[in-house]
Amino acid sequence: MSVVRVDEVGGASLERLNKMLSSIPGGVWRAAYSALRRAGDTAKTRAGQFAADEYAISKGDFIKNVSIKTHLSGEGGSIVSMAISYAGKVLPLLTFNTQYSRDGLLRTQVKRNGGSKTLQHAFAARVFGPVAVFERVGSPRFPVQQKYGPSTAHMMGNERVVEKMDDTIRETFEKRVEYEITRVLNGWGGRP
Repeated sequence: MSVVRVDEVGGASLERLNKMLSSIPGGVWRAAYSALRRAGDTAKTRAGQFAADEYAISKGDFIKNVSIKTHLSGEGGSIVSMAISYAGKVLPLLTFNTQYSRDGLLRTQVKRNGGSKTLQHAFAARVFGPVAVFERVGSPRFPVQQKYGPSTAHMMGNERVVEKMDDTIRETFEKRVEYEITRVLNGWGGRP
């Protein structure tokens, strides 16, 4: 499982939030919670795009194979941090940019910025289910071992992906704080 953790977001925005909503009971907490939750939702939505930018996988294949959870934690009525956790199984090598031909040549590319690599002793076949990439374990015909690429959680642990997620959360939080201040001041949405 991979976790993207955000501990600090917009100090200036939080100061403005405290000044504007300090007279409204629970107003600071409601506005900060809503803005941070929306920032997390935006980042979760764009996670597939960030992974597809770094790895040779489509956004749809990433989303189909990942489990995403958001955890907002707080102590004493204040929001302390947000963590987004990603879990998923390793993906078959054919999910990535893998090409095979009838002459037995199998080329694969897992990362976008890396070149494709030829797998010498691997082959594509339908052995126990759908077509997959296999490699013989010993000299006899069987056993064979299926080849996999990284899991979705491993992709989200990539340094560039984490940076993009962090930037998205910060930008969205900054944009949403103003809206949430207006929402609480006008009494829109939720309990007074």
